[in-house]
Amino acid sequence: MVKRSRQTAAALRRRLGGPLMAAASALLLVAAVPTSAHAASGQLTYIRADTGTVDAFFNPPNDVCLQIPGGAVRLGNDTDATVFVYPDPSCSQGWDLVGVGAQWDAPTGTAAQSVRLGSTG
Repeated sequence: MVKRSRQTAAALRRRLGGPLMAAASALLLVAAVPTSAHAASGQLTYIRADTGTVDAFFNPPNDVCLQIPGGAVRLGNDTDATVFVYPDPSCSQGWDLVGVGAQWDAPTGTAAQSVRLGSTG
């Protein structure tokens, strides 16, 4: 009777070992993926400083520095995230915040060069 129990337990470990390892690995992978790169819903529209035309980012990623082609003299935040506005292309010199549903105008003679969406600038 003891031998049968040991054999059954060993067989059970062999049968479940592969699927359990796969499930554990998948769980670890999901837990390791950062959540900060989720996209904001909506669009961030802007008036280009170089051409005066309207352009937009659709569902832009959060917590990623986005360079603004041509620079922006006006931004409209129709996303579900706060927008951090920067005067440089590397999002390193903090400048201004644009709340959800708000609009931003650049000071005369300047243009925004990059933005970052999310909860931290």
